[in-house]
Amino acid sequence: MKTNTRIDSLVPWDPEFDAGKPMYDPLRHLFESFRGFSEWPELDAYQKLLDGNARPLCTKHGAKLKIVPQEGKPDHFEQHYAPRIYLNGEIQTRTKNWHDFFQLLSWFVFPKTKAVINAIHIPRARARIEGGGDVGRRSPVENMLSLFDEGGVVIASADESLLQLIRDFKWKELFWQRRGELAENLDCVTFGHAMYEKGLKPYIGMTANSILLKVNEDYFAMSQEERLAVIDERLASIFEAGDIYTQPRDLNPFPVLGMPGWDADNADETYYDNASYFRPGRSHHKKEQKNGATVTS
Repeated sequence: MKTNTRIDSLVPWDPEFDAGKPMYDPLRHLFESFRGFSEWPELDAYQKLLDGNARPLCTKHGAKLKIVPQEGKPDHFEQHYAPRIYLNGEIQTRTKNWHDFFQLLSWFVFPKTKAVINAIHIPRARARIEGGGDVGRRSPVENMLSLFDEGGVVIASADESLLQLIRDFKWKELFWQRRGELAENLDCVTFGHAMYEKGLKPYIGMTANSILLKVNEDYFAMSQEERLAVIDERLASIFEAGDIYTQPRDLNPFPVLGMPGWDADNADETYYDNASYFRPGRSHHKKEQKNGATVTS
């Protein structure tokens, strides 16, 4: 595989872009609204999807989500991207743009978590923008949330030993030696809209910022819709509590293409001998668990 470059210039609209790619499973039911488009959908098609949802998607401020075209450079706080979502529900969206396409769809699957992440940004963004400081100098928690919102996955398992292999960066043991256990007892759920975008043109080196969740065994007997609801509820609670994930290093690096079926080449054992991708970890750092999630200190 080649290294990553700008996705939008490489991948034209394709109504079957997700074919054979497990990473798109959380969003796949939403794609049916766009299968009939031979060319890029216009923004009114996005708004139609929002309007047709059984329950309106809203921010923590209570604003109903709506699609608006991307505008010019903001000149005050309320015009910036996150505040416009929070205050007015306005998601600035570019046409013919995979990144923004996946950003919208992720709100349908993780509405509680997306609303919490957006709300956490607001007071910190206001302090930066209205305080006259460096607008781009975000706090550690903002950086962590942005990394997860863009490139995050959730790893859910009832088997603590599998989660420990991820903490310990023991990739070959996880993905190869215990390969037969993963389908039944480890769920890799893509969260970040940039991660979905990268999946259009996957490349060796594609690594997610993951949150590890210990779940009950009955999780794996649930439907996908039920699993996603559990994850959304858990993530929203974790981020609202604000005591587990407070900086980027609290997220666990996860080489997503190691997941069985996520890359056709990983059916060969030697795939996992690539130390440039399946890197040894930061073992000198302390790992601890809080409320079923993992944090690195």
